[in-house]
Amino acid sequence: MVTRRIRKKNKLRGNRSHGKGDTKNKRGAGCRGGRGRAGSHKHKYSKYYDSFGKEPALKPKNTEKTINVEDISSIIEKLEKSKEIEKHGKMYVFDGIKTDIDKILGKGKITVPVKLVNIKASKSAIEKILEAGGDAGEEAEEELEEFEEETSAEINEEQAIEEKEEPAKAVKESKTESKDSKDNKGKEEKKA
Repeated sequence: MVTRRIRKKNKLRGNRSHGKGDTKNKRGAGCRGGRGRAGSHKHKYSKYYDSFGKEPALKPKNTEKTINVEDISSIIEKLEKSKEIEKHGKMYVFDGIKTDIDKILGKGKITVPVKLVNIKASKSAIEKILEAGGDAGEEAEEELEEFEEETSAEINEEQAIEEKEEPAKAVKESKTESKDSKDNKGKEEKKA
């Protein structure tokens, strides 16, 4: 097969520098003044000086705006004046979009009945809102019911396992007691 093009390496054979100038220029990273940002405060200062003292900008994290159950009763008057909360009868309608709150957490106690709309809530917060005569929304109540069903199922499974283990333990104990009594009788007979 005919080679179409001679490799540069082969073309430069016999030429001591191979097109790199002085022989020391092609050894390691010395020809480029070090690897990476080496020498950025020395001989490569003019290349990097404008980036000193600056931190790289990171993308902002999407953090949820949260509020605790105990804070609701203290904020309700302010939100009602600014018309971010509506009152239907005795219940306040707490809309997450209007109030700019994403989630309600369960710290503290709540004394005012509240209905949640377009807003997430933790399980403990849902329980406290329902105890205060509020409404946590259908989805939240369904989640709470599912959670309670799961926990009751887990408790029932644990109890069933314990009940199965108890008779087995009793049988093992009776076997060890019978072995001990036989061993004692055997020792007594040998002594006699």
